[in-house]
Amino acid sequence: MNHEPDPKPKKQPPRPGTARAAFSYPDFRIMWTSNFLSSIGTWMQNVLLPAYVYERTRSATVVGVFIFAQLGPMLLLSIPAGVMADRFDRRKWLLFAQIVQMTGSVALGICAIADSPIWALFFAQMTVGIGNAINAPAFSAVLPSLVRPEDLGGSISLSSASVNGSRVTGPILVAVLVSWGATTGQVFIFNAATYLFVTWAVMRITLPPNNSKKEEGMKALTGGFRVARERKSIGRILLTMSSFSLLSLAYVGLFPAVADLTFGIEPKSVSYKWLYATWGTGALLGALA
Repeated sequence: MNHEPDPKPKKQPPRPGTARAAFSYPDFRIMWTSNFLSSIGTWMQNVLLPAYVYERTRSATVVGVFIFAQLGPMLLLSIPAGVMADRFDRRKWLLFAQIVQMTGSVALGICAIADSPIWALFFAQMTVGIGNAINAPAFSAVLPSLVRPEDLGGSISLSSASVNGSRVTGPILVAVLVSWGATTGQVFIFNAATYLFVTWAVMRITLPPNNSKKEEGMKALTGGFRVARERKSIGRILLTMSSFSLLSLAYVGLFPAVADLTFGIEPKSVSYKWLYATWGTGALLGALA
């Protein structure tokens, strides 16, 4: 008696709303992967720059000024940048943002290699901060739009995992590179090169049409606040994130001084990089749960 081989079971589609479902979209997969690789470079720079400034100045105040150069543009420019991203071609807008950030990181690398004055480093970091403020609203709008609405939850979980995964991976990679003899300036140049990943992805994928409602004048600038006022859940999230950013992010930037004065760990040491890497581990596990 001849026995026909059992047909292979059909591959089950991923359950809607899961990370696996979101990752099944090719354009989302390309954009997410490129952003994750670029974010690793960003966190490598985030680890080294405050430590480098503190080593040169031994001043927590100066380090705080550099944190303002990094985050101040996000506070002042992110809303206008979001309005502009809704008005212009998002592909060109995102490409422009990558160029600005890349230029700032290259300038940081050159300044670190040449031991340039602190004020030169400040303006280079300000350029990176401006580029990030330009990039963040448009990128945050584009990434979820690459999946269907029912898979939005999975895309948000993956985005969170990308941020916290790079927050762990970047410092670990810095620790390895520094132990191999890499300099601060070389790491900054390396970060500049990682913006090419997102540049390639933006040119490669098919971006959905920008169907956002166009508003004029102050209505365009205050639209987000109106939504937060009308939808209480969004208002609470906005208040929570604002409070966290105000009270906690400064501590992250000032960690070189905290590690030195509290734990006796020199910011230039490999131990400092490993300590920095522990921060994102819990958040990463939470995002993957």
